[in-house]
Amino acid sequence: MDRFFLVDFENVGCSALSNCSGLNKTDHLIIFFTNNANKIDLNIINEHGGAELKTVRVPAKSQSIDMHIVSYMGYLIGKNKGKNVNIIVVSKDKDYDNIIEFWKTTENANVSRVQRIEISYKKKTDTTKKSNQVNNSKPKKAPSKSEIKSELNKQIQKAMSENEYAQEAINTVAKIVTKQYGKENFKQNVHNELRKVYTDYEDIYKHIKPLLGAFC
Repeated sequence: MDRFFLVDFENVGCSALSNCSGLNKTDHLIIFFTNNANKIDLNIINEHGGAELKTVRVPAKSQSIDMHIVSYMGYLIGKNKGKNVNIIVVSKDKDYDNIIEFWKTTENANVSRVQRIEISYKKKTDTTKKSNQVNNSKPKKAPSKSEIKSELNKQIQKAMSENEYAQEAINTVAKIVTKQYGKENFKQNVHNELRKVYTDYEDIYKHIKPLLGAFC
């Protein structure tokens, strides 16, 4: 799935781009900036993994970057209609949320906003490894809720580890899943919580979804 990161550089600066080395060839990093922006750290910008990098200089006027990003968002949605793409606005500005919600409602577009790019996975060294390798062992008969949560935690960590995620991400995802276990709309809640934390939440959810279904 192609992912387009539309970066409001004046709003987030270089710090929001300091964790881009895990991006791959299906990612597109598009940085919108004006002459008023802080100096761009080329060392950080160069660490963008395999992603396509594009910079867009816009006129230094009030809300100029906002308007350009919103326009580009609409362009991408129209150009990729019917395709499975993810458009991510990188900004702290909540004013984008209304237009994001509009596109979600009218076009069912996969659009979101994050404050920084957080890619949780490590670059794969074994491309033949299957992402859906999970342990389908059944829990013991009539286990307690705490025992089920413990087993779920173990299985989530195992699945994440097999897909070469960093230990910090493994712990965070396992904590999110076990916290939501037992609540109504368990799987949807996990999906929503992952989206709040990780830019690549769809990939993470894909890896753990079989387990969530097994423990429902």
